[in-house]
Amino acid sequence: MRDKFRRRGASIAAVAALSAGGLVLAAAGSASATSWLTVQTGAAVFKSTNLAAGTVGVPDLWGGDTLLTDCWSTGQDLGRGNIWYHTLDERYNHLNGLELTVTGWTYAPYVDNSAAANGSIPHC
Repeated sequence: MRDKFRRRGASIAAVAALSAGGLVLAAAGSASATSWLTVQTGAAVFKSTNLAAGTVGVPDLWGGDTLLTDCWSTGQDLGRGNIWYHTLDERYNHLNGLELTVTGWTYAPYVDNSAAANGSIPHC
């Protein structure tokens, strides 16, 4: 009788481990993709989707610089819409390729006129 319980316990543990592994794989597969976007005009990386929050303390982006983004959200409308990109990394081509990894928000119309929000990156 004791061996029967041990085998059942081992079977249940194996099924639980496989199920947990499947959940981990499913979660890893659903991670959002990131995209490098080229900035069209001057932009900055802010602490939130509102200018009042202030910038994250990195240099402003110039036309030709790039940023890495993983999603978009709505926020303060600065006169050209309310779309903002969640920014993960910045490459400053105007500063000899300096790359900084600081997370924040960038006003999408100044990056690519909000084009990536129309399909190449998901909503946050």
